[in-house]
Amino acid sequence: MAISAEKIWTDFAKSHQLTNKTFQTRWFGEQSNSKEVSELTDKILAGDKIATSKPLAYYSSKDEPIPQVGDYAVLLNADMHAVGIIETVVSELVPFFRVSAEHAYNEAEGKRTLEDWQERSKNKFAAQMNKYDRQFSTNDPVVCEVIKLVYRV
Repeated sequence: MAISAEKIWTDFAKSHQLTNKTFQTRWFGEQSNSKEVSELTDKILAGDKIATSKPLAYYSSKDEPIPQVGDYAVLLNADMHAVGIIETVVSELVPFFRVSAEHAYNEAEGKRTLEDWQERSKNKFAAQMNKYDRQFSTNDPVVCEVIKLVYRV
């Protein structure tokens, strides 16, 4: 039986005395690609994936807030069931061509090299922005986020 995101958050917040904190729900990967979401969720739960990135313009296109240090999110799996809680521990704006090899490695996707990250991300970001009739350039800023799994169901 799946536990609701609200129940997981309420229990976590109470046990950690987080009285003024709120949460969002998050999953990683394209929601329509359950295999990708499952793989990325498993990597987060295993502690392999501790970083992620998106173009800055993505957030304004979706009218979504940029992740901030101290933000919490209930992590959802491919079935959109809550499986844990993550916290944003780093959120920085970096030009695409200045994203570090360490960040690329910590995203835990592909070959985990900077070159592979650049190639995959350039294509992924261009496709994401194309959905909003926007272009992506390697000169564009990227929100680089480091996350920490703080609770697991």
